[in-house]
Amino acid sequence: MLSRNLRGKCGTRFHNHACSFNQIRSASSAPANRSEGSIGDAFATLSKSQTELPLRFSALKKEIVGENGDAILDSWHRILGHIKSDTIPRVQTESSAAVPEVEFRAIAENNGRLPPGIELALKKCGTIIVRGLVPEQTAWDWKQSVRRYVAENPSTKGFPKDDIQVYELFWSKAQLEARAHSNMLMAQKALNAAWKKDAGDRVVLSEQISYCDRLRMRTPGDKSFNLGPHLDGGSLERWEDLAYRKCYTEILRGDWEQHDAFRVGPRLDACVDMYNGPGGCSAFRSYQGWLSLSECGPSNGTLRVIPDLTASTAYTMLRPFVTPTSGGGWQLDTTTPVFHGAAMGAGQELSQNHYPHISSTAFVSIPFVCPGDAVFWHCDAAHMVEHEHQGDQDASVFYIPVAPLCDTNIGYLKRQRANFLAGLPPPDFPGGVGESEHVGRGTVDYLSEGGKRAMGCARFDETEAVDEVERGVYRDANAALFD
Repeated sequence: MLSRNLRGKCGTRFHNHACSFNQIRSASSAPANRSEGSIGDAFATLSKSQTELPLRFSALKKEIVGENGDAILDSWHRILGHIKSDTIPRVQTESSAAVPEVEFRAIAENNGRLPPGIELALKKCGTIIVRGLVPEQTAWDWKQSVRRYVAENPSTKGFPKDDIQVYELFWSKAQLEARAHSNMLMAQKALNAAWKKDAGDRVVLSEQISYCDRLRMRTPGDKSFNLGPHLDGGSLERWEDLAYRKCYTEILRGDWEQHDAFRVGPRLDACVDMYNGPGGCSAFRSYQGWLSLSECGPSNGTLRVIPDLTASTAYTMLRPFVTPTSGGGWQLDTTTPVFHGAAMGAGQELSQNHYPHISSTAFVSIPFVCPGDAVFWHCDAAHMVEHEHQGDQDASVFYIPVAPLCDTNIGYLKRQRANFLAGLPPPDFPGGVGESEHVGRGTVDYLSEGGKRAMGCARFDETEAVDEVERGVYRDANAALFD
């Protein structure tokens, strides 16, 4: 990811070709894999990390608040009122139905776009189910293939290590085929079309890279894979990194209702991993997502989300700047270094203790899914995993995020490709030998043509560009990867 020194030299936007090249080069030469570990190291509560912050964070709070203290406090009261009068009643009334759904067929029949009403629902909720993204039998076959791969390679690591639920696997044949499936690539393109960019934004929303992630096979009765309420994409970085902070300008000036979570420009330069934490992400993922390999529904250890993206984001971003009073009200806090649930090098957690208005009452379990269905959630969406899997069959998924072609992702893709060819874990994941010695590991041969491009194993087609900016992104991607 772009260093802070480089950002200072080039500014926070990279419309200049030389700066764009530097950003790609910086991302391409970022440190190698993180220390060996598992998904359990990504969160302070799971890894038992220290969360107390140095005093410089109180100065950061003063800097952000500036002269807007009254506006921020008033905005905090408005968001509490909205959660009480709108979010919670809707959750109680609609439950899982608050999460919009779309048949993949409807996307294909709409020229690869989300139907307009579905796109609006996605923007409000922040999460979407895509039904029938791949045939049910295909998903089932992929799960059986992974089971054989694990059986053939007993050295495979995961979390928890004595009863693995989340496997540190990235290069199985099935995972490669799933990421490269033409339906997956079309769905990702449709989802990224919901974002909007300004003239000069160096991103091709219609072109994806494969950000390669793990897989989960959660067994009935499991209580270990207990990911509480949290956000992806770093924690302190949202406030500390200047470019990342610009994603939330309206919220931090006390005007949260005007926040647009789908404005891509500020995301392109954001540093979401300032501390190289074990669960950090050095690429830009517009959505996290997974493809279901089994039947799974509420109470089966599934995903839970807050179906109100703007409200949950505003609540989280404003929380560090207020503190309860003895009389039951709220007052500004710009004197303590507390950023609730945030820690250097760890994910943003939203515990009941610190986020009482949303942690226990604003989440819904996503609807029942079948093999071949997929779920995607916005990079700012608050989510968690049900504490216990109370079902009678495994709850298995391939994690498959969405990541558009942009300078940061070009650099990441170059590093990821090298690790893929060597059988090592992707750059953002715990290091070690990975699958380099695994029997039956997937290769480039298992990728479709579109999948090869998304993995940096085939050139991008520059004629797909709609303007000179996109043409420049395509040109720089091909130069970085092949020239």
